[in-house]
Amino acid sequence: MSGFFLTTLISCDNSPAGPPGFSEPSTPPVTGGPSCKSLQSYGSVKALHEAAFAIKRDSERFQHTLEEHIDGFGGLFMDESGNYVAYLKRGTDESLVRDAINVKSAKKSNSSFTYQRDLSIREAQFTFSELAAWRELATAFLLAGEQFSYVSSTQVHEAENRVAIGIDAAYWVDENKEAVQDFLANFLEIPVGAILFEREYPETEEEDDDIFATLGGDTFDRQRPILGGLRIRYDSSNCSMGFLGMYDGTEVFVTNGHCTENAHGRSTTLYFQGERDEPNDVVGTEIADGPQSLDMCVSMNSDCWPCRWSDSAIVSIDEDVDRAIGYIAKTEWKSEAWMVEGSREIDTDKSPFAVVDLIEDIMTGMTLHKIGGNSGWTSGEVIRTCVDSRRSRHELILQCQYRARYATSGGGTSGSPVFKRVESDDSEIENPVVLVGIHRASSNRDQPNGYSAFSPIDGVLKDFEKLNGLTIDIDNN
Repeated sequence: MSGFFLTTLISCDNSPAGPPGFSEPSTPPVTGGPSCKSLQSYGSVKALHEAAFAIKRDSERFQHTLEEHIDGFGGLFMDESGNYVAYLKRGTDESLVRDAINVKSAKKSNSSFTYQRDLSIREAQFTFSELAAWRELATAFLLAGEQFSYVSSTQVHEAENRVAIGIDAAYWVDENKEAVQDFLANFLEIPVGAILFEREYPETEEEDDDIFATLGGDTFDRQRPILGGLRIRYDSSNCSMGFLGMYDGTEVFVTNGHCTENAHGRSTTLYFQGERDEPNDVVGTEIADGPQSLDMCVSMNSDCWPCRWSDSAIVSIDEDVDRAIGYIAKTEWKSEAWMVEGSREIDTDKSPFAVVDLIEDIMTGMTLHKIGGNSGWTSGEVIRTCVDSRRSRHELILQCQYRARYATSGGGTSGSPVFKRVESDDSEIENPVVLVGIHRASSNRDQPNGYSAFSPIDGVLKDFEKLNGLTIDIDNN
């Protein structure tokens, strides 16, 4: 059965095979849409598995590094108390995990990893590399496939030692779950016990139609210099200013790719910070958005959908606009509770948040912060890592996205900076943070089971290799 399947499920063309697990360069045919790699070139399920195991995503490098040194390692995450939890197969020496965490913490004081009170062990059924490889296969054959259009996401669920398959809540029926399970087990030879199904609700992109009156002294108002977390406006909607930096020698800020007049495509969207249509409030013009293509797909793709690593766009800052690169607005107080808004009022007694570094590893259970939109300053824990997400509205796959429980109420939250607070060895730096990513959407934001979604900073940098200079100038601080 498996061999028959592989010779009949062919994607858009019959181009020669490229490196294992990666798409051929995309060449749009006359009829439109990219060409993509033929799955026939793999020849067998074994070859598919070998290609999938060869893929090591940068966002999961710490997990893979641990497994390289620890046989039987199944994944690492943080529990609700902030302590580490590791999955290990029976007989694995847990001290190896503890030593690896301590080495990681010692190497970089601003790392996402800090000393924890405890490490607990759970018995693993599967290694992390097995789960990661099976996730690649699930993404390739389920996420962009017309046959399984109700599959909304795929991910390694570190806290459960499983591959989680998200099913659209509107299609949450046993028949669909059984069809996916049968396909994975009988065609791709993925163990049934490795699969976990999750009921998912649509993610909502959080632009806003300016329904709120002008408020004084908050992130909605005209602020100079401009910095991350402020409300920005454009012709059709409102979003948030993510973070500032340099792009190919030009000073820029980053917002979401869907916060443009041509979502996930090139346009020259004009942005205001302050009042829309006031010439003095123009702050910049979009110059780059989204190189989505088959080239960017980490896994072979069964339905020729292009991929990208982030929902982000680059905006050139006008020359006469004062700007504070490396800084994020700090408001008066934060909300730590889901569905509870935080403050939008600028804290005039404290310095803004100063970006001192970019985060290297994002882990389940880590506490993150967001500034922007109607909900202001909110914080919450990471609940899912490296989720491949189907974006049917835009017909693309967003690879390696993250989910957290910081509150959002929509209203222009799209584009908000996501960061982690850290300690600094430099006493002159107030409110240091490490940049984590950019908020892009939420699901069920007014329900207890909701979540916020963001693109990680390393995904933004993959999409825009010329982007740099996102931190403060520490030498001149």
